Amino acid sequence: MGAIEIEWDPLPCKWCERPIEQRSWWRLKRFCNRWHRLKYRLAQVAEFLLD
Repeated sequence: MGAIEIEWDPLPCKWCERPIEQRSWWRLKRFCNRWHRLKYRLAQVAEFLLD
C-alpha cells in the first residue's frame, strides 16, 4: 500500500514572513530557523517587561 500524501500550504515564518515547507501535519513549523525563534521569544520577553 502506498503512503497517503497531503499537501499543506506553506505557513510564513513569524519573524521574516518567508514561506516554510511543512513536513508533517501534526507539528507545524512556525520559524524558518532557530535564530528567528530565539529573536521572536526575546522580543516577546522585552515587550512583556516594558508593559
